[in-house]
Amino acid sequence: MTAKEVLRLEDIRKVYHMGDDIIVEALKDIDLHIHQGELVSILGPSGSGKSTLLHIMGLLDSPTSGKRYVDGIETSTMDDEEQARIRGEKIGFVFQTFNLIPSLTALENVELPLLLCRKQCRDRKGHAKALLERVGLGDRLEHLPSQLSGGQRQRVAIARALVNDPEIVLADEPTGNLDSKTGHEVLELFKELHKEGRTIIIITHDEYIAKTTKRMIRIRDGQTVS
Repeated sequence: MTAKEVLRLEDIRKVYHMGDDIIVEALKDIDLHIHQGELVSILGPSGSGKSTLLHIMGLLDSPTSGKRYVDGIETSTMDDEEQARIRGEKIGFVFQTFNLIPSLTALENVELPLLLCRKQCRDRKGHAKALLERVGLGDRLEHLPSQLSGGQRQRVAIARALVNDPEIVLADEPTGNLDSKTGHEVLELFKELHKEGRTIIIITHDEYIAKTTKRMIRIRDGQTVS
């Protein structure tokens, strides 16, 4: 039985108008299919278009043309409010710079998306605590980001990405600010989450990281090349 499709891009094109006569075509005719439970990497050098592709996949931006489906819902023509709702319910993000709120504890950072999303959760703190325990931070619940190492902050970010039980986890250069040992530990955590059935897409410029995933998609000059 084929797993359901959680993300599909059809002929996606993204154009930026930089001035009266300057047009930058960041993405060209992108076709992409991601199924539930896949561990996929998007590999490309700086300027290849992978960041733009991340924004399109994550509903942080809209394509100039083409169609985008998230969990079977056509989202490419949605307004900002509708995109924000789908994004909050179906996509979790892990960023290179962690993007934690400095004044909130690890527990509060993980709990925050539950306050912003329509999904019901009777025990928000209990759910957030369980996820922090899952990523090995059960003893760091009340620590502020400044009191945590880089690897610990990234684990908080991963727990936060999972708190709404999203269909897709998008990780943007998740080991970019970590030393090699800590980066390896974070990659191993992604592999464990994949084994549990999570759909994970890792955006990276690092060939080694891409090769740890089950499927690698190369992008260059705004186009998928393999």
